[in-house]
Amino acid sequence: HLPSPRRPSPPGAMRVLLLGAGGGLGRALSRALQRKRWTTFGADVAACPAEVSVAIPLPKQPQGQLDAIAGALAQQDAAARLDAVVNCSGGFAMGNAASVDLLAGAEAMVGSSLYSSLVSARVAAGFLRPGGLLVLPGAAAAPLALPGLLPYVPVKAAVHSLARSLAADPTEAGLPEGAKVVTLAPVTLDTPMNREAMPDADHSTWTPLDTVCEEVIAWVEGSAENGAIYEPRTAQGATKFVNVA
Repeated sequence: HLPSPRRPSPPGAMRVLLLGAGGGLGRALSRALQRKRWTTFGADVAACPAEVSVAIPLPKQPQGQLDAIAGALAQQDAAARLDAVVNCSGGFAMGNAASVDLLAGAEAMVGSSLYSSLVSARVAAGFLRPGGLLVLPGAAAAPLALPGLLPYVPVKAAVHSLARSLAADPTEAGLPEGAKVVTLAPVTLDTPMNREAMPDADHSTWTPLDTVCEEVIAWVEGSAENGAIYEPRTAQGATKFVNVA
């Protein structure tokens, strides 16, 4: 849809693309960015929240997703580049080698985490401003050996590998000069879906979405360190973001 009428953005307002805007973290980020009166482009295969400035419906195929995002951004002011591309696409799948749904789970994870990150990198190459930020969706479990999470851990490890390669030399990797690439690597985010799936878990160790939103906003505003893998560690409701790269 076309952007709805809004108050003019304040001086210093940022322009951010959110992939996965319809998920738990994406919805929380959309609300947080609206409160800052930043321009937010939300993209998702599911419905985007009303808080985004421009909603971009996505097909399931990665090339179609890239075409839809590029087409929507090309209609905007050509001189106004994105300050950040934030991929907050969710996804979780369990299973071992004997699981009947191993391949289906792995295929879904590759789509929601790896292909979405490659699409994010392509969009950043074309629309991110010099010195802008690319955030990819990793996981604290990515380096671990977890036999019951075969569809999940290897795909998250691939996202970490992609982020490392992009961050090693962003310009050689095709990104704008001075771009930063960071990975958000949570243990468990306190989303409605996770609450529903694990009602009896110790929620005091889960990272609140509002805390993640504050941190991501700080990264966009300049605090991010290129190549960082930020693992939010939450205990008794207090969270610190540790660079484990």
